[in-house]
Amino acid sequence: MIPLLGLLLITALTWAEETVQKLWSAHVELSFVRTDGNTKTQTFSEKLEIKREGEVNRLYLKNSALYATQEGSETANRLDVNGRWERLFTNRFFGFLTAGYERDKFSGYEYKWNGGPGVGYDVLRTERQELKTLLSTLYYYNRIENDGIDNYSTLKAELYYQWKILENLKLKEDLSYILNLSDTETYFVNSETSLEAKVNEHLSLGVGYKVAYQNKPPSPEVKKIDTTFSTSLIIDF
Repeated sequence: MIPLLGLLLITALTWAEETVQKLWSAHVELSFVRTDGNTKTQTFSEKLEIKREGEVNRLYLKNSALYATQEGSETANRLDVNGRWERLFTNRFFGFLTAGYERDKFSGYEYKWNGGPGVGYDVLRTERQELKTLLSTLYYYNRIENDGIDNYSTLKAELYYQWKILENLKLKEDLSYILNLSDTETYFVNSETSLEAKVNEHLSLGVGYKVAYQNKPPSPEVKKIDTTFSTSLIIDF
């Protein structure tokens, strides 16, 4: 909680340097599926992205959640919140501070906190394509289910890509690799691929495929790979 509050405080202090203009935007994805009859299931997922992009300072806040039940029993319960403040040093090169919180009931971890500094580079920023790369050193504070606390430093590499294929069709890819520096045999790979078809100025329909891989789960009962396929109603404003 402290790293995230500190990140928000630093960002608030830097806003005074920016010219007052409309810099904020929000992206919301909602999905709900329910079946009754032979099989009773409920699945709800949401994703929220808020960003503020100024000439010097940029802020990104993200939240996602997934909850599912089958025959009254939970099959998924996941929450992810993170924030990142970027400070441009040149037209493309920037430094940043980031902090996050993760909770996944079926991952073997009760929760994960992380935070730290990093640097990034805007490889592409055109009207149709954007490509951003980031490299950071993060400290993780994790509570393993029924097995105490696990703390370590990591090296994290990230890639964010957007391609406006058509005026009403966009492809997105978010990819990250996290290496435990205390135990280099432990690493995590996360990929999120999505396709959005715009209906009008504010509404879109989207499909997404998310993959979360951990090569060394905290217990033998936990699978190494976790995948999620979703269809969503998207609101941009």
